[in-house]
Amino acid sequence: MKTSKPSKKSKKSKNIQIDEEQHKLYKINEAEKEILHDERKSRNELLFRKLKKAWPLSKISGRIFLIYFLVVMLGGFLLSIPGVLSNTGSRYNWNFLLGVFTASSAFSDTGINILNVSADYSFWGQLITIILIEAGGIGILTFKIVLFLAIQRKISLNDTIIAKTERGSSTTSSTIEIIRDGFIWLTIVQLTAAFILFFAFFFEEPANINGVVSPYHNFSKSLWFAIYHSTSAVNNAGFDIISNASLQPYNVAGHHSYLIQIVFLLEWVIGGLGYPTFHDIRKKIKARKQGRKVPFSLFTKLNFCIYSFLFVAGPLMIFASEFANQETSFIFHPAKDNVVDPTVFKPWWESMMDIIFNTTSSRNAGFSTIPINDFNAGSKTILSILMFIGSAPSSTAGGIRTTTFAILLLATWAVVRNNNKTTAFKKTIPEDTVKRAFAVLFLSLFIVLLAVIMIFIDSWQSLKAVSDYGPESVGNATIIEILTLITSAFGTVGMNPFNTEQMLYGLGTLSKIVVIVVMFLGQLGISNTLLVFVKPSQKKNYGYLDEEVVIG
Repeated sequence: MKTSKPSKKSKKSKNIQIDEEQHKLYKINEAEKEILHDERKSRNELLFRKLKKAWPLSKISGRIFLIYFLVVMLGGFLLSIPGVLSNTGSRYNWNFLLGVFTASSAFSDTGINILNVSADYSFWGQLITIILIEAGGIGILTFKIVLFLAIQRKISLNDTIIAKTERGSSTTSSTIEIIRDGFIWLTIVQLTAAFILFFAFFFEEPANINGVVSPYHNFSKSLWFAIYHSTSAVNNAGFDIISNASLQPYNVAGHHSYLIQIVFLLEWVIGGLGYPTFHDIRKKIKARKQGRKVPFSLFTKLNFCIYSFLFVAGPLMIFASEFANQETSFIFHPAKDNVVDPTVFKPWWESMMDIIFNTTSSRNAGFSTIPINDFNAGSKTILSILMFIGSAPSSTAGGIRTTTFAILLLATWAVVRNNNKTTAFKKTIPEDTVKRAFAVLFLSLFIVLLAVIMIFIDSWQSLKAVSDYGPESVGNATIIEILTLITSAFGTVGMNPFNTEQMLYGLGTLSKIVVIVVMFLGQLGISNTLLVFVKPSQKKNYGYLDEEVVIG
């Protein structure tokens, strides 16, 4: 029997049926893949949300904190490399702690040093420090804004908000203009000062003391000194490559250089005014040319008032403290073998210039023309207060800042007058700002006092071993000097009552780390520090009942 062959039609139907089944299987596989993809995506999103929730740093201030930390660590590594350290400083090769200490001091524009920058670092080491100083003074993220403006690239809202937090103002809309105006103004001041300092360093000879490096009649050295010190002064850094005693070689009998001192003083005063102030001045000048009147912002008014008050009151208080003990004062009398001769007086203008220069320097700069220990204990306490207050926000200086100090005074005065509002210049300061000002004060005092206590406990015995402290100097030479060191670090000033041997061998490892942290926080700013670990909280639709509490 012949078997019948399947017809073409039946074959075609079978093929269609197979194709349909394969298509169904394909659809099922695709659906399963989509389900698996969605499940994987949801798991990844859940993991990301958990990681985001577990991440301790906030979006804005936390990012600034992380970038600053990485810059200091990288700078510390670079400053410990052989070759970056000179032959004199080669014994500190690969000493990462000392490298981080110098990097933190440079990036925070402080100026407290363990090593002698003029002798222990080569040209490359000095170049790294000046780059860190410039980066810290302008601001890492602010520099990004300046670069984008230069190449005419669009700036994102996120970058603007971060730059506002680092160096801007209270309003996001004007942040870019404020940064542009501040950068241009400081650059003009820096270049002008460098031009003047070149001739000053070239023609004025320093005294041969404290291992001085002299640029006198040396073109290349004078040029490098002018660039380095102009950058350091306008950024309130306190770094110098003259000697291990700051500007003291230019303030010795027969070698007084008041030109250098005045240029430095003007630079750090301008650098400490703050970016919003520069913006306000530019707007005022522009409006005057157009015949319009534009008022200064409340920031600028408060800043000018407090800055001017402390500029005058600081030297007067130091003068009163020294004059009250003038028979033993190093400020009014010359000393021989560290002994004051009360029968001989310095010229009055020399004493006045020493007081004005070093007192105003304590606000934010850190340069000195006399040893800080020439001031008595009362004067060093006053200097510590000035360093604690510092200079303007959004500037190259540190401390609790002038506007914070102004708001604290105004809020206290409002309480005394039984006024529910804190006002100034016919403006009301928001209650949240007043609360933040008191939080900044409390946290700043806590940081400074804790640091002083930790260093005293950790390093008192080792400091005593490398110093000439007597039993009667425990409360004076130790506590006052440690307080001066810590307020100098917190205010990013750089006035250091301890010499190189005391810093190297007197301060323990813990004490050095404490100083590094305080300098870092001084650069970051207490307002940013408060927000580093604070994330946006969900608003609650309920509150609690008020209840009065008796206070002192």
